[in-house]
Amino acid sequence: MRRNYGRRYGNYQETDLKRFFQGTTMPLNESVYGMTDVGKKRADNEDSFLLLSDKHLYIVSDGMGGHNAGDVASAHAVAALESFLIDKNLSVMMPDEIRKTLMDAVMSAHKTVLDLSRTKTEYSNMGCTLVLAFIHNNTLYTCHAGDSRAYVINHEEIVHVTTDHSVVMELVVLGKMTKEAARLSPMKNQITQALGLPHYFDPEYNRWELKKGDTVLLCTDGLWDMLSDAQIHELIILNNSAKEICKKLIDSANHEGGYDNITAVVITGWAESPLNDTVSEHDLRF
Repeated sequence: MRRNYGRRYGNYQETDLKRFFQGTTMPLNESVYGMTDVGKKRADNEDSFLLLSDKHLYIVSDGMGGHNAGDVASAHAVAALESFLIDKNLSVMMPDEIRKTLMDAVMSAHKTVLDLSRTKTEYSNMGCTLVLAFIHNNTLYTCHAGDSRAYVINHEEIVHVTTDHSVVMELVVLGKMTKEAARLSPMKNQITQALGLPHYFDPEYNRWELKKGDTVLLCTDGLWDMLSDAQIHELIILNNSAKEICKKLIDSANHEGGYDNITAVVITGWAESPLNDTVSEHDLRF
């Protein structure tokens, strides 16, 4: 299977649902786009993402720790998910089967990163957060660990489909802290779940029914840490194409400081046509 590893524009790495090795132009009304940026403060980009267009699977991962091996962790987690899912036909499965398959895939990726972390001293304690999404028949299925997120956005609201595995989010769930206070808290980066960490691992699964006009956003904390829900919501409803939304989100996160790597995958166009009519046969990876 052929892969596109993205194109570089300044600090940007970006991919869409066509092959752009030769710099051909973006088709109009593109409905799925992925982009990652190193940000303003970091020397390296430890985020990874993958768009498996023919399977309607989308993955975002944020590497962390381990003697600068966060990029190794996120890249191997994404590769492990691809390897696990590449021969699975989720579109013919019942919801319970989809849940099991996605959960098993993330567990497999966790084991891959954990095993790899034990092979070299420089990989010790490395890990990554991850959000995996599958869309079929206007239903969004997600499985995640850590604080990489999935949102659903429309003109009326912005919804967190996933719940961060973090100390501050536990306080939010208990009613002891607001989401905005959690975003600004000095404890915001203390996560309680991540792939590759040698303790109890329990990824979360969610299912969300999409409706006309919904946009799906997958992102790392480098985006939502810089932008409030209100800012993300406004940027998405004011822009049309998935590519345009990605660029506006990343530009805005950098404008607010760009303290971390920033990755966004946007799936939109529900009002125009079914997603199945907009994807290509190829998969894309950064």
